[in-house]
Amino acid sequence: MVAKKNVVGSLPEYSSVEAFVEFLIDDEREEFTAVDLQTLSFELRTSIVTLRVALENYGLKLAVRGTTSLPRGFNANSHDRWYGPGACKSHGGSGHEQIAGFAGRRG
Repeated sequence: MVAKKNVVGSLPEYSSVEAFVEFLIDDEREEFTAVDLQTLSFELRTSIVTLRVALENYGLKLAVRGTTSLPRGFNANSHDRWYGPGACKSHGGSGHEQIAGFAGRRG
């Protein structure tokens, strides 16, 4: 099995906390995202809490994550069981595979 090369590991801004702070200052940002924090934690093999405290000591702050809303129209299904996101898909076949003994067979 061939190991995949980590693409993020080649970026110099994630090589240390100081390099990341310099990157944010050069980019004129005062906030870091949760993705930045998670990537930095993975690259430095340090806990997220420790890195967050270190970055906040530099005067940076964690950006607030936005929430996505799903607006409903006037003709939307109010129960949302059969259609739309989060629907319960109840199809899957007639069950003849189990009856005929072909369950689990591929091809």
